[in-house]
Parts: sequence; structure tokens; C-alpha cells
Amino acid sequence: MSPSVLLITHDALLAKAYAARLRRADMRVAHGATAYEGLAMARHDPPSLIMLDLTLPGLHGLDVLKWLRDVPWLSQVPVIVLAERAMRGDVLDECRFWGATHILRKDEAPMAGLVELARDVLAHAPVPEPDQDSDGAPAPEPDSEPSETAA
Repeated sequence: MSPSVLLITHDALLAKAYAARLRRADMRVAHGATAYEGLAMARHDPPSLIMLDLTLPGLHGLDVLKWLRDVPWLSQVPVIVLAERAMRGDVLDECRFWGATHILRKDEAPMAGLVELARDVLAHAPVPEPDQDSDGAPAPEPDSEPSETAA
């Protein structure tokens, strides 16, 4: 089965361009236009890879990353963070701390390297079975919505 990629970005043009590239490389692509939509999609159908925009309306992408890392069945899913060139270094350092697999500067990255990056990340990041924690038991549902962090 081909790998699945969840794009979480409010930028419809970026999502359309990335999705077209990834689909041509035989990857299944879903798009969440808001943080909460992306979180719900990830919870319902855990993807092989998440591409997460840091600049989301309503909830910062860093909070989304933290929430993903707190959910047992999503904690090992690789996350490529999509960041603006002007994003503060301390925010990017915190993304690395919370397990971002790679940081892609969306305003500098060539589209041609997108598929290669996705394949490389997928090749080096094992993903556990969906809906199971490390002991093989069903993972519990999160108790609350993620909190907001000032950007």
C-alpha cells in the first residue's frame, strides 16, 4: 500500500501544489485546512507522514506538534514542519525538541526536492500500528483539546 501524507496547512495553493507532487509519486494525500481539522484527521486515520505548517489560524503549529507527540498512536509518526524563512530560531529549536523530523523552509524549498525528502523521511522513521500503544493495547483517547501557545 502506498504511504499516506497528511498536509496540515491553511494555504490552499501550497496544499494543492504539494499534494499534486506527492500524488504523482504514488502517495495518498489528505489535507487539513485548520489545526483542529488536521488533528481530527490524524486521530481518525493515522498517516505515514505529516507535513505541518507552523502558521495556522487559531492554533500555532507548534501546539499541534506537541499534541501529536502526546497521543501514543501518533507519537512516532514523522512530522516535517513547514516554516517561513522569518520564523524565529527559538520556535524552530522547540519544534526539534518536540520531535520534528525535518524543518522545510516553505518559501525557499524547491518543489523538486519535496518527494525525495518525503521518501527519505518515510524510509528512516518506523511507524507503529495505528490505534495501539507500545504494549499493543488500544491507545486511550486524549482527555482534552490542545492548549494554545503564543507565536
